Order: sequence, then structure tokens, then C-alpha cells
Amino acid sequence: MTKRLTVLFFIGFCVQLQSQIKQNSIIGTIHNDSISVEAIHIYNKNTHKGTISNEYGVFKIPVKENDTLVFDGIQFQKKEIIITSEMLKTKNFDVILSQNINELQTVEIKNHTLTGSLNIDASQVKKPPSFVGNDALNFSNIDLNVVDDIDEMDRRKPPDPYGGDSSLKFVGGVNLLGIVGFVLSPITNEVGKIGQHKRKTKQAEKVFQLKAMNITDQIKSDFGLAFFTDKLNIPREQIDAFLIFCKSKNLAGLYLNNHKIELIEVLIEESQAFKKEFKN
Repeated sequence: MTKRLTVLFFIGFCVQLQSQIKQNSIIGTIHNDSISVEAIHIYNKNTHKGTISNEYGVFKIPVKENDTLVFDGIQFQKKEIIITSEMLKTKNFDVILSQNINELQTVEIKNHTLTGSLNIDASQVKKPPSFVGNDALNFSNIDLNVVDDIDEMDRRKPPDPYGGDSSLKFVGGVNLLGIVGFVLSPITNEVGKIGQHKRKTKQAEKVFQLKAMNITDQIKSDFGLAFFTDKLNIPREQIDAFLIFCKSKNLAGLYLNNHKIELIEVLIEESQAFKKEFKN
């Protein structure tokens, strides 16, 4: 009887101990104002398990209290965070990584022979050898009285690209230059319109990107926190993570184009997937 009680007590103790060290999955978001936070390595030093962040810096990893997470990226300084009970309660926390700053090596300036006097230093500069003969600049044999036979009026005209051959300008009585100009004129106009359209498109894309940067805050402000907590049953501390989770569903496009009905349908549908994936 005593042995049975001992065995039962030992089993109960093991179950209790196992429940205490049970691991839960936690969601985190990595932030940096200048560099992309995609593909950051997150490593649990206690369990030797790891994961990487997505394009929005969001990651999910199994942890327990007092576990140490290591965050490492090529362009970031390595950072370690110890998991606390508060983090496990909220199941969501933010991580700010600092950018690596590369220091340049010391540059040694060699000594020079300059004296500081412009006249002295200039006199010491070696002249490059001349490749022009001595007679190259001798104009004594040129007769400056010779005048070209070109008429004065012809001098004022621009040079004829056809060398005076009018047959190249007109073929069968048709002005080829006029036809070419007539044909190319609408093409040139269309090319100009295409370039103008591309510039307007790029400008519109920049404006859209600026508005989309804080789209999560705009949606929260417009819909209100009660919509997420009461209608979608999303905990208040997980609203940001939920909106980041939904970004791949074109939230910015739907919201900025005022397609709010479609946006609400997407949020309702994705809330089920979010709660199912991050339940534990």
C-alpha cells in the first residue's frame, strides 16, 4: 500500500512539474525605422529551437518563463531577451533592434615635400613632354589673303545636309522631309504622353506607399477598438499583431480605395485563422 502511494505521489509530482514547464507559443514583432526586419533569426538558447521573422518582422516561437531568446541579423546588433511571466500572459511583445555601424579603418596620410609656397612648389612640378612638333604652330607659310568662293548669302545659310543634291529631298515631286516630319510628329507626341503618364504613376505610387505605412493605425482609429475586441474577439494587446497578420490580404488597397465592406469581410475571415493559428 505504501509503495502504491509512493508511486502515485511520484506520478503526480511529475505531472505537476511537466505542467509548470509546459511551453507556450509567443508572438513578437521586430521593429527598426531604417532597415527591413525580414528574415531575422530568433533562437531559443534553452530549447535550441529557432525561427525567422516574416516581411513585417512578426515571428512565433515556443517558449517558457526564463527562456532566453537571441535575435540576430546581418545588419543588426545581436540582442538577447529573457522571457517573463508578463510576456507569457500577453503572448505578444515588441523587439527593437539597433543597426550595425561599420567603422572605417584609419587612413594614414604620407609625408609630402610641399613647402607651402605656391611659387616654389609650382617650380618643382615637372612638365610633361610635348607631343607637338616645333613647326606645328608656324603659320608663316599660310596666305591669309585667299578668300573662299562661297557667296556672302551662302555664308549665312546653314550647311545643306544633302550637299546641294535636291534629288535626295524630293522623289517624284514628293517632299520626303515633310512626310517624315508628318509621320514622326504624332509618334513623338505619344512618347511624350507616355513619359508624362509614367511620372504621374510613380508619383501616385509614392503617395500610396506613404499612406500605407501607418495603415494599421488608420484602420484602428476608423473602426474603433471595440470592433476588434467585441466583434472579432481579438484581445486588445493582439490587435496590432492581427492587422500585421492580415496585411497580405491588401488591407491598404481596400482601405485607401474606400472598399470598407470588403475590408470588413476580410477582417472577419482572417480573425478566425488568426485565433486558430495563435491559440497557444
